[in-house]
Amino acid sequence: MEKLKSNGKAVVVTGSSSGIGKDLCRALVSEGYTVFGTTRSKNDSAILSEELGVGFEPLIMDVTIESQVLKARNKVGEFLGDGKLFALINNAGVATLGPVEFMPTADFVAQMDTKVLGTFLCTKLFLPMLGTNTQLVGSPGRIVNISSILGGKIGSPFMSAYCASKHAIEAFSESLRRELRVYGIKVVIVAPGSISTPIWTTLRNHLNNTSCSGTEYYRPFKKVLHSLERFDKNSLPIEELSKVIIKSMETKNPRIRYTPTKEYSQKLWPFFPKTLLDKFF
Repeated sequence: MEKLKSNGKAVVVTGSSSGIGKDLCRALVSEGYTVFGTTRSKNDSAILSEELGVGFEPLIMDVTIESQVLKARNKVGEFLGDGKLFALINNAGVATLGPVEFMPTADFVAQMDTKVLGTFLCTKLFLPMLGTNTQLVGSPGRIVNISSILGGKIGSPFMSAYCASKHAIEAFSESLRRELRVYGIKVVIVAPGSISTPIWTTLRNHLNNTSCSGTEYYRPFKKVLHSLERFDKNSLPIEELSKVIIKSMETKNPRIRYTPTKEYSQKLWPFFPKTLLDKFF
């Protein structure tokens, strides 16, 4: 922990081993923050520590296991002493696609556990450090929950697990935002459109999914996957998303929901009549 003492405000970022979380940690360290990033493996932690250097401290934990989150929370608490955590970024998540009828139950559970249960546990256990413990010194901290510009507001076919988890995060954030007003802790949603991250490689792997071949699902499922590939070609650079997340942390009076995207039409989709979207899909 010695290497962190010269840095500034402390931030916890979940899901830091790749994609959005990894780039956000990089950006935060470059801005002088003390960054605690969560990973599930020692190997990922070692790689991140080597890449990010001074100002970064890995937290090895699974966000779905309360005892591990508690252990990580205590580690951050040792560093903060009687000070408050500047921000908690609930970013950890997975992307599960496929027809409900052929989706392995374990895949659906993993999707919901990682995004929803993980966000709940991290929020619950870090709240005292963010300001519900009024004995701590400093201004109230902030919670930023990562959702999806479309997945958090509409349901896309063959993305039921993903959309359900993002809808849940939107509702959880709204309730939490109103609940924490008494402590001055602001809760912000950052809901990006398509972002250039390794998650698209995972989605492409679904092109080899033959579980629903020979059914009426097969052709429309492939069309959805190909449409996601087209989204990838016009993705927002991940560095731009990191800037938006940092802005949502630092702005005195942040928006309730940020929707960074290169496709402005994505901002309008949630306002279309449901019957029109049904026909579109």
